[in-house]
Amino acid sequence: GINQLAVPYTNTSNPQTIYARGEDINTGCYSTVALDLEVEQAPLANVPPPLEYCDPDADGFGVFTLTDLDATITGGVAGLTVSYHETLANAENNVNALVSPYSNIVVDSQTIYARVESTSIATDCATIIEVVLVVNPEPQIADPDALEECDDNTDGLAQFDLTASEPQVLNGLDALDYTITYYETQANGESGSNAIGLPTSYTNLSNPQTVWIRVEDTVTGCYKVRAMDLIVNPLPVLTLPSPLELCDSNNPGDEIEAFTLEAANAEILNGETGLSLTYYETQADADAGTNAISSPYNNTSNPQTIYVRGENDATGCYSTITLDLRVNPVPTPGMNPSDLVLCDVTNAGDGVEVFDLTQNEAYIINGEVGVSPSYHVSLEDAESGSNAIADASMHSNTATSETIWVRVTNDVTGCYSLVSFTIQVDPLPESTAVSDYIACELGSDGFYSFDLQSRDAEVLNGQDPAIYGVSYHDSQATAESGIGALVSPYTNVTNPQTIWIRITNTITGCYVATESFDIEVQEGAEANSDTEPIVYIQCDDNMETDGDPSNDQVSFDLSTQDAQILDGQDPVNYTVSYYESESDAEAGTNAISSPYENTSNPQMIYARVDNDTTADSICYAITSLTLVVEPIPVFDLDESYVLCVDTNGTEIIAPPVLATGLSEADYSFVWQAGGVDIAGAIGSSYAPTAGGTYSVIVTDLITGCQSSDSTTVIESAPPVVTAQVTTLAFADDHVIEATATGLGEYEFSLDDGPWQTSGTFTGVSAGDHVVTARDIRGCGIGIAEVMVIDYPLFFTPNGDGYHDSWNITGIRALNGARIYIFDRYGKLLKQLNPDGEGWNGTYNGQLMPSDDYWFSIYYIEPGNEVRKEFRAHFSLKR
Repeated sequence: GINQLAVPYTNTSNPQTIYARGEDINTGCYSTVALDLEVEQAPLANVPPPLEYCDPDADGFGVFTLTDLDATITGGVAGLTVSYHETLANAENNVNALVSPYSNIVVDSQTIYARVESTSIATDCATIIEVVLVVNPEPQIADPDALEECDDNTDGLAQFDLTASEPQVLNGLDALDYTITYYETQANGESGSNAIGLPTSYTNLSNPQTVWIRVEDTVTGCYKVRAMDLIVNPLPVLTLPSPLELCDSNNPGDEIEAFTLEAANAEILNGETGLSLTYYETQADADAGTNAISSPYNNTSNPQTIYVRGENDATGCYSTITLDLRVNPVPTPGMNPSDLVLCDVTNAGDGVEVFDLTQNEAYIINGEVGVSPSYHVSLEDAESGSNAIADASMHSNTATSETIWVRVTNDVTGCYSLVSFTIQVDPLPESTAVSDYIACELGSDGFYSFDLQSRDAEVLNGQDPAIYGVSYHDSQATAESGIGALVSPYTNVTNPQTIWIRITNTITGCYVATESFDIEVQEGAEANSDTEPIVYIQCDDNMETDGDPSNDQVSFDLSTQDAQILDGQDPVNYTVSYYESESDAEAGTNAISSPYENTSNPQMIYARVDNDTTADSICYAITSLTLVVEPIPVFDLDESYVLCVDTNGTEIIAPPVLATGLSEADYSFVWQAGGVDIAGAIGSSYAPTAGGTYSVIVTDLITGCQSSDSTTVIESAPPVVTAQVTTLAFADDHVIEATATGLGEYEFSLDDGPWQTSGTFTGVSAGDHVVTARDIRGCGIGIAEVMVIDYPLFFTPNGDGYHDSWNITGIRALNGARIYIFDRYGKLLKQLNPDGEGWNGTYNGQLMPSDDYWFSIYYIEPGNEVRKEFRAHFSLKR
């Protein structure tokens, strides 16, 4: 049991025998056994080149057949096995071997591990190597559109430049990084064999035909193959159209017209669809598709040949064909036929008569042969040649002035010219019923000289007298014939007598003689025959406020003026009515009722006196009268006045003056207290000596008009003020309560602050305060002083004059108070005298530092005389 080997142990030869001893630790008995050590060489493994995969979708992941590397790694040596692992640890422990094929889990490039071990030697010896998996993207190309060419030779074959599709196929890829080749079969494209030799000039073998494009990465060799169709499209089939013909109506004689070229489209297409037609002046332009002409197109010669290009909307292939343009001449009729005019006599008032339109036909045809006229009531119908008047010799107009259009048409070409003239039915003069002409005459004998011409305006009823003539006749027969007109003025021969009227349009000669009226003489009436102006005066019932008496209004009893207006005429036979305007009075309409309230001041109104002696009497007379509203005295007492007395209410401090502001030379005054006249109070103002209700009656000395006003005198006095602090000394929030007594109403202010109706003040600071109360009516003020006891929270003894010492605010109000100041450790620093200036922040002449200090105060609480102690602290700041 000597020379025991160390563990671990390194052999000294290969192979080597060593010995193991096993001993019982209780008995000391042992035994030995031999153990052979042998070192085997690990298998040799070759590091393979990266295993590459071409990725169709370029997402960086692919499928790898790992076993493809076995032969490279083992070098073909028999008796070796290869397993693959994602991690080195798995490879070393020979766990979690990968299954082939394997999909990488790291994008683009991933390292895995191959484990190589012997199948013939029973050892754990293995060789581990790295294997790199690389994912290369296939070219990400686009599917190309079909290449299309036109079948110029109608044989289904055309020459294609296959490379024209390369920008679309590459879809943004750099062409320098790829090789592009073309093939007639997919198999050749996949294998890369038998490429088309000259892709820039390739003639298709069939129509349609599919060729194949191979795009290969020049570095990785990854490729993709895409199909592309070759299509040879047929040319459009166009039909030769008939010439487009227009009449030379735009500017006759210039043989130029605006053609709508699209009118030939239907004939050219002949049912073909999917084609676009464009028009050109030359064949070269049509072939090039440049300088197209558009509608409306003015021809440049007559006739003219133009060129039509028909292009397939889908393929772009085109054909051309010609189109002729022709301009035909139009007829040349007489252009200024006479208008036809008739008076409206057949059925007066309907504006319709029967016209022979052919009266102008010879002039219009103007000797031209091969043309035919037709008559129309609208330009639209004449233009279209529709709705011709059936019998032009018996045409009834539809409007008093109507345009007739004559279409003169060439019997061969259909070209036409238009001529117009007017047919007009002149109306008869308007005739309306005319009122009878009544002459009112005082003491009449039944005969009167009538001014018949004074009725002209009524007869014409707004018609222009410069155009219409009026004559008067003693019978309808002479009125119809226009002879025997009566001379104005005319004296009637009977009473009453009928007069007939003839109205003639002096321009057209049309007349009417269907109306008549009676002339009659009746007894007259008078209004205010003495012609003395009538002025009706009333006092205003409202005081003038706007300074404008013209709008003053009052109620007038108009019936009080009847007697003065009738002026002796019997009210049984004559009635009086009143009107706001003379025109209403003349018409006897819109009479105003009594009592009447004027609308302006002064205001003129009108009185009408009607003779009611007989039922058919219409005689009346009109006069005017003036309504006048005299203003009442204008003044305004205040609603109330204040009479200030002393606090006892026995002495007048400031008596008010009740003033009207009016002159005693113009007005008289009566003052009243409580509705009773005040003896001797007859001036324009009054000074009361006691409160109460006062009024004044003011009379205008000239007009006698009166007005009155009243007011209230209120007694008031200065306040008696008391105030006290209702909170305890050193409270967190101090409150002062103030009261004011007296005759008046009062408001309060603290230390000249804002006024308030309440006498309660909260949040009051420590120290002396002044409470002021005042009468809201201005009868005086009262004050009270009060002290709030508290202490400052800090002081700054730096000699700047602000907060240089500390003391209890209001301390003087605390009789016998004692104040002690301590530091934070309880050391007594100062005892303050209530009447002194306070502590200056020193102790034995030394400045005390910035810190918090404590104090205690012994005092008797004001108001309840309770002895108290208060402790708190404050800050010293430097």
